Amino acid sequence: MVSSAVTDHLKLARDFLVRSKQYLAEGDLHQASEKGWGAASHAIKAVAAANGWDYEHHDQFDNVVVNASQRYRQPRLTRLADAAHALHVSFYKREEFIDAGATGRRIADIDAMVNTLEPFIT
Repeated sequence: MVSSAVTDHLKLARDFLVRSKQYLAEGDLHQASEKGWGAASHAIKAVAAANGWDYEHHDQFDNVVVNASQRYRQPRLTRLADAAHALHVSFYKREEFIDAGATGRRIADIDAMVNTLEPFIT
């Protein structure tokens, strides 16, 4: 049985992913970036909850990603996680320094991350 924490985090990941794509389409790259990061973060929180791994702080994100990539034999998760970090950093940049194309590719990577992880934890 899937715990409510796993279900809740997956729902949030999906919701943030949809919103990131909407913001991207509207040209709001700051919000697109932050919602993309939120989608990745909640997807990884779902993985942590499903496996009983700690994820209470931002600095545990990479630990969960590495553990998940090994457990599920999905080495590309670490590359996809790089996209999440880049999105998070973009939130703090001036708009003129955020590339829309790169933001779109990174959001697509987060979509791939969520889709890769979901079957292993539901």
